[in-house]
Parts: sequence; structure tokens; C-alpha cells
Amino acid sequence: MLEVLLDNSEFPRICPICGEITHKKLCIRDKVKTFSERTISGDFVKSLDEMNLLKNSEILSTSKLGYDLRTAMDLIKNKSRFIQETDIFFNSIEKVTKPKIMIFSRDHRNYSEIFLDAFEKFASDSGIESIVVDGFIPTTVSLYFGGLISKSEKSKVTVLHSTASHNPPNYNGIKISSGKFKGDIFEKELDFIKQIKSEVVLENYSNWVCLLNKFSNEVTFDLVNGAANLIMPRLAKKMYPRATFMNNQLLADFGGMKPEPKISVDWNGFGFAFDGDADRSAMYFKSKMVLFSKFLAGMTREGLFKDKKVVSDQRTPPQIVNYLESLGVKVIVGSIGRPNQQVIAQKENAMWFEENWHSGGYAVNDERFQWSEAPFAVAYWLDKLTIPIEKILKGDPKYEQK
Repeated sequence: MLEVLLDNSEFPRICPICGEITHKKLCIRDKVKTFSERTISGDFVKSLDEMNLLKNSEILSTSKLGYDLRTAMDLIKNKSRFIQETDIFFNSIEKVTKPKIMIFSRDHRNYSEIFLDAFEKFASDSGIESIVVDGFIPTTVSLYFGGLISKSEKSKVTVLHSTASHNPPNYNGIKISSGKFKGDIFEKELDFIKQIKSEVVLENYSNWVCLLNKFSNEVTFDLVNGAANLIMPRLAKKMYPRATFMNNQLLADFGGMKPEPKISVDWNGFGFAFDGDADRSAMYFKSKMVLFSKFLAGMTREGLFKDKKVVSDQRTPPQIVNYLESLGVKVIVGSIGRPNQQVIAQKENAMWFEENWHSGGYAVNDERFQWSEAPFAVAYWLDKLTIPIEKILKGDPKYEQK
């Protein structure tokens, strides 16, 4: 199963400022979170310290470092030093995840070529089997492709995708997922080649999503000028004949928009808005975001969703949790944060969601895949939405969304 690697508080830990080894989660002197040496971030910090590069580190001074890397690229002062540290970071990823194959892909954000160049150098120097996607793809398509390669090659893979998700346009970075995927969910396998065109990957993903039913009613897709533009127009030609698109340009700066779904939008009707890298797609009705749990409760009440167990986040209203359980759905209230939900759902063999429409754990051919989805998730729910959305959102549970 492809998954995000979490820092589970194992010891010893290392401070990213002073390099001190400690058994505390917080460095008292520098007042920053420490990293377990068994994590990618911890190993990376330790490597920088051993190479006398920790002081004035370009990555640590410009980035949010945790289970992934998100860097304010416009703050980088020494590009060659940043590339050197990125190579060290990739080495830490390989050391900790121990894959047979590493895959690199990217979306349309600025500066992705820096990470691409660093990965190609790392792959050449290390000799690791690798695949580079030539061109742009969204995050979820990258994870899908990683799962497909893992299954076809019967090998553990680590997928590196250059994006900064919903962060501002001056950011870019690396999302990391690793594991061995065995699920029989794919329609058609792809051959292992060191460089594959993004068009080939996008078409394979599109054909897979299109195994779900067409949605013939009106629906709006707000693409926030982001990575959803790489896949949603392609899907619309096959699945959404009455689709209307908003903010449907592929722009590295998102046209000045914040690349994150808002509580309300400036268009009416029924539809979805994506985040910057298209691994999240919130639902809207009459310009307001619909709580995922409210929608799920209505779908369950109407017999359109039949899973008996789900993982929610801590923001799910107790009224909706109780209502779902009265309908026979066991609700496991997890934490906030996609990786936490994913880990819990994998153990429970369940679908997971957050109220802001991060979701995963969908089943295909009775096999669940836990990476977060958006284009597939939209198709999945529209496939099941066989009655008017008004009926889904009216009635019990009685909950006033604010």
C-alpha cells in the first residue's frame, strides 16, 4: 500500500537547528520540533550535520519540512547549495524507504525543473531503478501511476511528486509516498521505461476513471487555474457532457487565486472546486461548500452509499456521527491531517475523509487504495448520485452548517 511516512516519535531524535541528539519532541534551546532519526527528515538533518551543512542550510531556512517538503522558492539565496541539499534529501528518502524503484513526477508550478534536475542527478549517481514522467500530471495521477508500477513490477516503489499542494504560488516542493501495492484495481498496465510521457499516464488514468458511469446533469468544475486542468477537461469529454468550467487555465501562479477550495464560491448551482495540485475537490451547492459528512449522511440515508465503516476527522459534527451510526455505519473519528486518516483507514480497511474533502480508501474490484483522490472521487460520487442533490442535503441529520 502506498502511504505517507509519519514521524511516530521514535527515539533518538535530532534538532534541525543545532543538530543536538535528544529524546525530546521539542528542542528546548531552539524551541523547534525535533525529528526521529528513523524518518526521512531526521536522516536528512543528521546527514547535513555530518557534512557540516546544517548551519545556514538553504532547505531548512526556506522550507516546511515534515512528511513532505514545501519550499518558498523565491527565498533561496544559493541555488547550487539548494540543489546539493536536495540531492542529500533524495538520498535520505531512498535510505529510509528502501524501494526497488523510484518515480519522479511534477505539476505545473514554477521551479519544478530544479527538483527534476536534482532527481536525475541523484538517480544517475545512486544507480537506483527510476522512472521520470516527462511533462505535467496532478498529484493523484502520480500516486495512481506509482501503484500501477508497483503492482506490475511486484516491487516496492517510492513516488516523489514535485508540487506544493495548496500553498501559495511561490512555493514548490516534494510529496513523498512509498510502499508496495498489490490491489487488482487497474484496467491496463504500462510497461516499465525510464522516461514516460505524461500524456500516456494521463490517458491510462482517464480510461480507468471512465469505467464509472457518465453523469449527464449540469455540473460546474472550478479548476482554480491549477493542476486539475491537466485531467478534468479530458474526463469531461467522456463523462460530463453538461459540464461548465471555471478558472480553467493552467497557470503557474494560479492567476492570483489562492489554490485552495473556499467556504463559498462566486458561482451558483452544483459542482466541485479543486485545490492547486488536484488531490482535493470540495463539493458546492448554491455557492456554499457542503460538509463531506453531511453529504455522506444523505447518501447513506437514501441507500446510495452502503459501506458499513468510515474514518472521519475531528471536525465532523457529533450530530452527524451519531446519525451515521444510527444508520448502521461505524464512524471511527480519527485526527486532522490526510496522513493520519490514511493510516487509520488502512488498518480498518475503510474509506476515509476530512470535512474539507480530502478523501481516500475508495474500493475498486473490492480492493481499496488509500491515497487521497479528487478526479476519481468526483466521478465516484457522481456515479452514485442518481437522485437530485437537493434531496440528499435536505432532512436528517438536523445540522446547521456555519
